Amino acid sequence: MTTEQRTITCCVLEDEPLALHLMKSYVERTPFLELVATYLDGERLRQDIEEEGLSFDLLFSDIEMPGINGIDLSKCMPATTKVIFTTAYSRYAIEGFKVNALDYLLKPISYEDFMAAARKALDYFVREDILRQAESQHRMIQVKSDRQMINIPCDDIVRIEGLGDYLKIFTTGGNVVLTLMRMKTIEALLPTDDFVRVHKSHIVRLSAVTSYSNNSLNIDGVEIPVSRRYRKIGKGSKGIDD
Repeated sequence: MTTEQRTITCCVLEDEPLALHLMKSYVERTPFLELVATYLDGERLRQDIEEEGLSFDLLFSDIEMPGINGIDLSKCMPATTKVIFTTAYSRYAIEGFKVNALDYLLKPISYEDFMAAARKALDYFVREDILRQAESQHRMIQVKSDRQMINIPCDDIVRIEGLGDYLKIFTTGGNVVLTLMRMKTIEALLPTDDFVRVHKSHIVRLSAVTSYSNNSLNIDGVEIPVSRRYRKIGKGSKGIDD
């Protein structure tokens, strides 16, 4: 992954329409930024994250706003979402860095200052992607199949289907591994960032899903049922009980 290949999804939160319009225009001028949504209300943004499953990489957020302020809102963000604060008050700089903000922009904000902060964010996400990729290459699960132990890289697993006391592990290339194991056991072995249980008998890799609805999802042309107890793809829920 290089800086030329990485796109950062982002939201802008400003309680003043003119400031919101300016930040929106800055985002749209920046090739590696993809605007997901803009907000004038921090409470509405928090609601969309918690109830609608809204997700993005980066938040440009004002600090001093009616209702919830930017500092408190940043504490509600998913761990993978980073924040760049925008404010007219320099006294908030220390508070911003205490909550691990990527950067702090003092208003009035020039595009040059905005771009410097955006590039800092780009460098951060590229580093994180490289580290995550390196870690994933070493993640494996070990299962017994046909009287021998087999190591399966987690990145090779597309989906898992339960058949009574057995599991069918579908991997890239159309290969299938049959093993004697419970769903709950293998679920605990899989990384939670990309695997989720959507049904009593099905675990899927989220990045392999091509389409989904409330009742089913599709992977490589195979329709997989989604339990009513499973809340929403992308929210990170571990699914249902055994």
